[in-house]
Amino acid sequence: MKKAFLILLASFLSVAAEAASERDSSAVSGRSIYASAFGLFRPNYLTTGIPLSGHVTRSTADVKFQVSVKLDLWRNIAGREGMALSIGYTQRSIWQLYGESAPFKDNMYIPGIYFNVPFKGGEDFLLAGFEHRSNGRPHGGAPKDGRSRSVNYLFAEYSHVFPFGLTLQANLRGGLAYYEDDMDQRMFYRYLGYATFTAGYDSPKGRLYAMASVTPRFSPLGTNATAEFGCRISPPAVGAYLFLQFHYGFDEALCDCFDGERAVPYLRLGVILRPSGFPRAFSL
Repeated sequence: MKKAFLILLASFLSVAAEAASERDSSAVSGRSIYASAFGLFRPNYLTTGIPLSGHVTRSTADVKFQVSVKLDLWRNIAGREGMALSIGYTQRSIWQLYGESAPFKDNMYIPGIYFNVPFKGGEDFLLAGFEHRSNGRPHGGAPKDGRSRSVNYLFAEYSHVFPFGLTLQANLRGGLAYYEDDMDQRMFYRYLGYATFTAGYDSPKGRLYAMASVTPRFSPLGTNATAEFGCRISPPAVGAYLFLQFHYGFDEALCDCFDGERAVPYLRLGVILRPSGFPRAFSL
């Protein structure tokens, strides 16, 4: 069962990579037009890792993966190159593959609608939209396990790309958060944050990349933090990298919210497919 799942996931990622490659083609066939409208949204990755605090056991070591795609509904709006209205879907899962019965610790489902606006000069970009995040747990009635979490929010993400490969991003968001049947703003205030600030660098030929992001949290004061370093292992059109990821905080698993759990730093190694084009998309 585990092998079948991994084979299925690898097949999906290879298809997504092929679509990303075809998106860069200048052909005008029906298939290339479709491929140019459908592709990767956020990075797609498969990792395995261990906690950097506490004991490393079969239940604390894990596998984390993310699948993210989008479809452009309206491209080059008002004749403006790159301005597009899109729908997208991202799923992130934390899988305790090494534990007994290999349960999933958390699944995060993120559908959304997005509006992308490139500015003249090709160095500044605005991505705005609406997203829903849910861990898919039942609420209100049976069966009910007391761990239902969901958030709905508007966001705006501004990116500036420097000629030497540095990208700076600021993502601001706000909305409604639900814990079971009650609205509870602590989901943003204490766990997910209202803003994320990211710096990323791509080497001139795209062989290496690095990124770091921080999300301030309040009450108690703290941060969610992610850092990555990757080395490309595929042709540029595919965009596959072997990468190392460090993560600390509460933003990768909704089940951590309100459970009284302490944030645990994780170090993970895996393979990531990064969308082509600018601005570069970084891990969620």
